[in-house]
Amino acid sequence: MRKVYILLVVVVLGAAIYFTGLYTYFQRTDIQESLPSTTSQTSIMKTLKSGSFGEVDFIHKGSGEAKIIQVDGKHILRLENFNVVSGPDLYVYLSKSETPTGDIKSLGDYIDLGLLKGTSGNQNYDISQNIEDYSTAIIWCKRYGVLFTFAVMK
Repeated sequence: MRKVYILLVVVVLGAAIYFTGLYTYFQRTDIQESLPSTTSQTSIMKTLKSGSFGEVDFIHKGSGEAKIIQVDGKHILRLENFNVVSGPDLYVYLSKSETPTGDIKSLGDYIDLGLLKGTSGNQNYDISQNIEDYSTAIIWCKRYGVLFTFAVMK
């Protein structure tokens, strides 16, 4: 009978870890995308803004640099030497707010650039909207509404 209880506890704990996404805290993914290339010799790649990722609290933190780059008239958010604590359902946002908190409303007006490609490395995200006044790169957990890290770019 005791073995049945132990087995039941193991199954319940395993299901809880799986369905809450806690296992993702132990998964690391390294992405190494190169800088976007220009289409002609007269094209110029220009860094418009840059800033560093930092610690939100003792669990949620990141490092590396966020840059908004202009190449051939297109804007790209580039994460360089990036590293963030793993988590479930992490997304990349570009926000007008320079003081995001754990509340989604604190992000104000933001652009969703999609799922985070990896927890470390160099990554590029196309920005298809007007980026005027957008100055903060944010890594956000959609599932639980948690701010993981952000970089205010100047």
